[in-house]
This record gives sequence, structure tokens and C-alpha cells, in this order.
Amino acid sequence: MSSIWFFILLPSSFILLFALFLYWQLIIAEGAYLGQKVVTFLYDRVAHKYNAIKEFDPNDDRLLLAYPLSRTLGPAFDGIVLDVATGTGRLPIALRQFSPFQGQVIGLDHSRKMMTVARQSLPDLPLIVADAMRLPFASSAIPAVTCLEALEFLPDPKSGLREFTRVLTPNGILFTTNRVGWETKFMPGKTWAKEELRAILQEMQLSDITISPWLNIYNQVWARKRL
Repeated sequence: MSSIWFFILLPSSFILLFALFLYWQLIIAEGAYLGQKVVTFLYDRVAHKYNAIKEFDPNDDRLLLAYPLSRTLGPAFDGIVLDVATGTGRLPIALRQFSPFQGQVIGLDHSRKMMTVARQSLPDLPLIVADAMRLPFASSAIPAVTCLEALEFLPDPKSGLREFTRVLTPNGILFTTNRVGWETKFMPGKTWAKEELRAILQEMQLSDITISPWLNIYNQVWARKRL
């Protein structure tokens, strides 16, 4: 009798394990371990309802995104902010609606459908479909680079940080996020402890590093490229 139950329960166990695997890979990690094409495919699939899912609040975005970035860049800043993994344009929209900011914004993302949604709100903003791991800019060309709530979904987050730093001008500003919370236990190699991340950024010739709580599952990370 016990052998019969073994063969009855065995398929159910495999189904459960497979379901847990899919939840890990597609929901928690959002395809990050399955390759960039999978990540892009998933975002293309939800692009039309992404803003509704996230429920972004314009007031919160001005307070949490536009204000601190504009303050850090300074009132005289009139250069370019490159927003990597811009998605539907959350940061560019916030900066456009924040009058003290007088710079320019370029949005970059690998998902064409996310960019299509972004263009509906930002028809005159430069939006580029490109790979965050190979930015189409010369070294030391961009005075500010941002990448928010997306670093952990890059094929290699550390190499992504190195690429962001490459295009930054000397004294340029990096504003990014690092995932925290229980889910990071299931995202090896995609996130770091605070001091580990600080050491990585220092190795990349970044200084003035601050890492502090931002949202429930993220720390905000600020750094400046050394002269």
C-alpha cells in the first residue's frame, strides 16, 4: 500500500516543486536568472498595465525621486541625467514635473513595449531602446546616471555598476537602489550587504557613498565618480 501512495504523491511533489521554481524565477527574480531575453519578454507582457500594477503616486515620486536628485545635482545643473531601465518613464516624468530641475533627461530601457508606454507621457523626451550592460555612450560623457529598482534584474549587476561608472563624467552622480529584505535570500549574486556594496563602489573609483533605507524592499545608493 505504501508503494502505491509513493507513486501517487511523487507527481504531486514534482508539480509543487516546479510551481515553486517558477514562482522564484518569474515572480521574485523576474526572470533575472533565465537571461535578458526572458526579463525583456516579461516586461513587454505587462507594459500596458505596469503603471496600474505599481500604482505610482506623482507626489511620492517628486518627493522620493525628483527632489533628492535635483538637490544633489544642484540648482545650476543643466546637464544630462541618464535613467537606465527607465521603464514607463517614472523618473523622467517626476523630473519634468519638478520645476527646480533644469537639466535634460534621457530614458533607456531594453523593453520596447515599456518604452512605447513611456512615449505616451513623454513624446518629446529622448528614449533609447538599448542594453544597460553596453550603454551607447562614450566614457566620461554623462554627468548623472540613475537606475532605480532594476539593478538586481540585470544579467550581472556588478558589471552593470561598472558600466554606469564608465559613462559618468568625473564628479558625476550615480543614484541607484539595492534590494533588501527576505527575498534577497533567493537572489544570490544580485544584491549585496551594505558594506559589501560600499566596498564594490569604492573599487570602481566612486566616493561620497551613502546607502540608506528608501522603500520597503530597497536601499537608496548615492555615489560620486572621483576626479
